[in-house]
Amino acid sequence: MLYDTILLRTFAAVCDTGSFTKAARMVNLTQSAVSLHIKRLEEQIGARLLRRGAEGVGATEQGEVLLSYARRILALNKEAERRLGGKGDGLIRIGAPEYFDLNQLSVLIRQFSAQNPALRLQIELGIGPDIAAMLEAGDLDLAILSREIGEGDGIALSRERRIWAAGRAMRLGPDQPAPLALYPANCRWRQVVLEQLDRAGRPWTIVAQSSGIAGILAALDAGLAITIFPESSLPETLRPLGSAEVLPALPDFEFVLRRSQTRSVAVDHLAEMIASFFQLSAALRKAPEKQAGRLIHS
Repeated sequence: MLYDTILLRTFAAVCDTGSFTKAARMVNLTQSAVSLHIKRLEEQIGARLLRRGAEGVGATEQGEVLLSYARRILALNKEAERRLGGKGDGLIRIGAPEYFDLNQLSVLIRQFSAQNPALRLQIELGIGPDIAAMLEAGDLDLAILSREIGEGDGIALSRERRIWAAGRAMRLGPDQPAPLALYPANCRWRQVVLEQLDRAGRPWTIVAQSSGIAGILAALDAGLAITIFPESSLPETLRPLGSAEVLPALPDFEFVLRRSQTRSVAVDHLAEMIASFFQLSAALRKAPEKQAGRLIHS
C-alpha cells in the first residue's frame, strides 16, 4: 500500500508535538483537517495509531512502527524533491544578455514563482560570450542567448531585427565616421557592426566600450555615439537610425534558449514554460498580419 505523504507529515507532526492543535499550526492546517488526516490514515492501516494520555497525544505500538517508516519516507521524499529540482528548496539560475528585455518574461517569472514558492530564481545579465561560458561551466541552469539565424544550438524563441540607434539629440552626417559605443571585442554584436560598416565602406571610430548596457546608454544619451539594439527592446530615450544616415542594413538574429547538462524537473518545466510563452507570443504577432493579408486580397 502507498501512503499519502501529506497524511504521513500530519501524523509525524502530531507525534512530534503531542497535540492536534500544535500539529495544525506546524503543518498549516485546521485542527479538524488534522483529525481527518489521522482518521484516514488509521482507516488505511486498519489500526489505532494514536492514544491520549496525561502528557498529551502519543503513538500506539502500531503508531510507533508507522512513525519510524513515516520519517524515512518523508526524508526520502524531501531528498528526491531536492535532487530532482521539484518543489523543495532550490535555486534556478537564468542568464541573459544585457540587451534582452526582461519585461517580456516578467509575467512568466511571477507565475512560475507563484507555482513554486520554495524555488528561488536568480537572473544573471552580461554579454553573450560571458553568459554562454557560465552555462558551459555549470554556473547557470538556463540561458537566453542570441545567435545568427540558423547558427548554433538551442531552442529558437523569436526572430528579431537589429537596428541602429542613437540619442534623441544625436545628428550624424552621411559622410561622418560612425562614432560607435560597443561591447568588448569578444561580443558577436560588435563583430556584426564592424563587418557591416566595412562591407558598406562606411568609416567608423569606437568612442566608447562597455561590458554593460549602462555604459552604452550613457554614451548614447550624451550624444557621443551610436550603437545597435534589438528593435523590440529599443529604450524610449533612443531613436532608430537608418538610410538617412547612410548606415547599412543589419542582419536579423534570433533569441534561443539553452540549458545546462544537469537534469532537473523544475528547470525542464521552466524551460518548457519559456519556450511555450515565446511560441504563443509569435503566434499572436502573426495573427494580425494574416488578417491584414486577407483584407488586402479580399
